This record gives sequence, C-alpha cells and structure tokens, in this order.
Amino acid sequence: MDALALYRQGRYAEALALAHRQGEARIAALTLLAMGNAAEAEGLLSSWQPSDEAEQAERLSLLGFAACRRGDTEAYQRLALAAAQAAQTPLTLYHLGLSLPPKDGLLALQEALHQLQAQGALPQEQARLAFALARTLRRLGRWAEALSYASLAVLQDPQPHHRLEELTLLAYVGAEPLAELERALPPLLAHPAPPVRYHALWLSLLLQGMQGQVSPELLQNLWGHHPHPSLLAYDLPLLVLLGKNQPSGQALLARRLRAARAQPPQEPLPQALLLLAEGLYRYPQPEACPLLEESLSVLEAGWAEEALRAVAHLCALDGAPLPEPYRWMAQALRPEARVLFLPTELPSLTPSVPYLETLGKAQLNGFPHLRPRSLELLVLLLAHPEGLAGEALAQGLYPEPNPQALKTELCRLRQAGFQIQSRPYRLLTPLEADFLKLQEALEQNRIQEALALYHGSLLPKSQAPGVEALRARLEEALVRAVLRSGEPGLLYRLAERLRDDLRVWEACLATLPPRDPRYPAAQAWVRRLSARYR
Repeated sequence: MDALALYRQGRYAEALALAHRQGEARIAALTLLAMGNAAEAEGLLSSWQPSDEAEQAERLSLLGFAACRRGDTEAYQRLALAAAQAAQTPLTLYHLGLSLPPKDGLLALQEALHQLQAQGALPQEQARLAFALARTLRRLGRWAEALSYASLAVLQDPQPHHRLEELTLLAYVGAEPLAELERALPPLLAHPAPPVRYHALWLSLLLQGMQGQVSPELLQNLWGHHPHPSLLAYDLPLLVLLGKNQPSGQALLARRLRAARAQPPQEPLPQALLLLAEGLYRYPQPEACPLLEESLSVLEAGWAEEALRAVAHLCALDGAPLPEPYRWMAQALRPEARVLFLPTELPSLTPSVPYLETLGKAQLNGFPHLRPRSLELLVLLLAHPEGLAGEALAQGLYPEPNPQALKTELCRLRQAGFQIQSRPYRLLTPLEADFLKLQEALEQNRIQEALALYHGSLLPKSQAPGVEALRARLEEALVRAVLRSGEPGLLYRLAERLRDDLRVWEACLATLPPRDPRYPAAQAWVRRLSARYR
C-alpha cells in the first residue's frame, strides 16, 4: 500500500513515515496538515521544489492552508489565488473556494467537484468537496441545496463530521421527526474526538430548542466541553436564544456574556457575533437595535443563519416584514426550526394573500395539497391577467390539448377556494407569485432585485407547454438584462444560477480582471463548458 492510500484511510502516522521514505513531499505535507502540524508542514513545503507546474501550484495552495492553520487568513487567500491562477486543479480550486467568502468561493468548489468526478476520484476525495459545498451553501442560507451535498458526503464517506452536518441540515429543512434525529446522536456523543462530541452536544441542544424543551444542564455541559473556549462567540447567538427563557440558565448566560465582553475578540466575525448575542439578549429593549444593526454588515458577507436572526429581530422591533432574500430563507425552514430564527411569525411569513413560489420549486403557502397540474394552471392564469380562452389555456397546460381534463382541473381549483371566471378564464382570487415579482423587477430594470428573486427555473419539473415557454422567456429576459449591465458581480451571480450557460460564463470572464479572485473559477468553467459544447 502506498502513502497516499494510507493517508486517505486516515492512517496518518504510517502514511507520514512511508511518504518520508519515498520522498513524497506532497503526501507528507497533506498528512502533517491533517495531523494539525501546520508549522512542520510549512517547513516541508517551503523546501519542496516540484518541477511540474500543477504540483508547484498545489504546493502554493498547501502553503496557504498551512498559513490559515496558523490564523493568517490573508496569506491563505493570497496564496490560494496565486495557486489557482497558475493551474486550476481540484486541489487549487478547493483551497481557493475555502479561502474566499462563500458567495465568491462557491463556484470554485463546484468546479473542483466536477473535476474530481470527471477524474473518477476516490469517494473520500469527492466527499471532502461535497462537505465543503454543504458548509458553504449553509452559510448562504440555501439549506436544501446544502442538505443534498451533506447527504452526498455521508454516502461517499460516512465520517462523524459529515453525518453531523447532514443531521443539522435535516433539523433545519428535513421531513424526519426530530425524535428520530435525536436517536442518531448517542454514538456521536460518545465519540473520542472532542470536536465531534461538542458538535453532537450542540445539535442535541438545537433539537431540544426546536421542541421547546431546553435543558439547563445540557447548556452547562455544552459550555463546559467547548473544544476552543476562545471561539465561544461563534455559538453565543444561538445559545442566547435557547437559554435566556430558562430561569436556571439566566445567571449562566449572563456570566458568559460578561466573560465575552471582558475579552472581546479582535477578528470582525467574532465581534459581530458577540454584538448579535448582546442584541438578542436585550431584545425587545430599544438598545438592542443598534447592536443588531452593527452586527449585520459582517454577517451578511456569508453567515446567513446569524444574519437571518439579526434581521428577523430588527423587523420584529420595527413591526416590519422580512425583506428578500430573508423571507425566502425563513420560509424554506421547517416550522420547528423557525422558532430558532424568528421572535414571532412575522407578517411576511403569514401573508393575508397566498403566495405562490415557483422559481426552483412548486409551493403555494397555505395550500399544501394542490396537485402539480393545479399549480401549473395557476401560473398560466397569473401570467395572463387579461384572461385566456379555453382552447389557449388547454394548449398551454397539456402537450395535446384536453378540454375535458382542463374542466376537471378548473373544478379542483374552485373546490380549493379559488374564484375563476369563465369565457375567458381569469383568476379573480388575489394571489401573489415570485415569478410575477421577478417579471416586474426586470421590466423596471431592477436587476439586483431580480437576481435576488431568481432561485431557479420556473416550476423546473413542469412539462406544460405554456409553462415551458414562460420559463424560457423569463430566463432569457434575465440573461439579457444582466448581459446589458456588463457588471462583473451580476454576471458572476447569474453564472452561478445558470451554471451551464456558456454565454454568461464567457461574458463573466471577459469582464473580470485577471487578478480578481473569482477569475480562476470562471476560467475553469468556461474551459470545461467550451469542451462540452464545441
């Protein structure tokens, strides 16, 4: 067995000894980093001079990762960017994606996974990328997508950290009963690695909070077992929400906040999290408002969970509805999870007018049991407020017009409580829809808002001819608006949404300066898509 195989199996001591004997500097450095010996890995990498260009680039990315392990995140981003500019390999793109803010790094991680899959890499290597994507998407508040990658990581490599990430996301958006998730925790709570035990304790507290049964003893146990006490600020906002309504936990919580204030963190993110915890603790006191606002500028860069908490509490203080994209993020959470984010059910989550979500999904709030065909019919009626003749509506709904089936579907909608006029068919019941908001934003050239609304294709599983035509028109209008703008940031965000559209990627690459940290990922995507389509 070679050193790389031993490293992939987690047999680090054996892998390191064999790598040293065989002169495998790269494998030895990877092993040292996995063992937490950043300084020794850095020394080895500094003396290693590979002749291959790709290996030289990977050496730079590993030097950056070693610097990150020492706490130098600026050096990590600088070296990871230099490495990815020199060669776009799965390893260099992986470290570029990790070193950047999640909005900018997501596409680098996705391209790294594409390359690994094309190379037929081992499941453990693909799992590492899937896990990184799950964490990145979770930081962006895209819970369902994050869950799909976490489940992929578990399928390919069922190690504890992957399983805990999957369980956390299942608690946020899954359909499994919370008690079933709790039954998966005992082996993880007894795990020999302190970080695994801590995460499992944290998840136990999260699940208790969702069920309104927080144990002060568990709260005390969690704080007593934090693997890195200096990083407590990262968990304080959630712990404040879970502990402040427990009389026996109030004193403990107050002591923790005083201790955090006495030794304030120097980094912007822990500072913002501490301010958020203070604001949540004082809510609904007026002084909480500036604390929450002050925390937002940092949190909105890539900590969606905490940013949602801050925005939701600010809206509650002001009596205002949640703005986009926070309304969409909150709506995507399972009902039990919303209590951890929202102080009350805010107006935007319980609208007086039903809200139809069609972009990337098919869901009508308040009407969970409508058939897919009924949702398609609603979309067509909403898209034509002037009304449609029966023949035109049947042609839009069925590949082969079926007037009798159309009458049955209209009857179902009327039985569900919708008023529909005949001759022409018009929807009279007030109903809002995300695709109509997108259409309006595009018509008024509000491109930033349009991109925030666009979470995916219109009713992506629908094969109704009218829906397919409307889907294509909306997508083309969005692409044209963004291409006209020529804004690199807008083009990059659209490319991330329409990942296989070569036009958008080529325009994005043409507008990004070569020194832009997003450039290597765009370059890799253009190269791969060009090879596919040409």
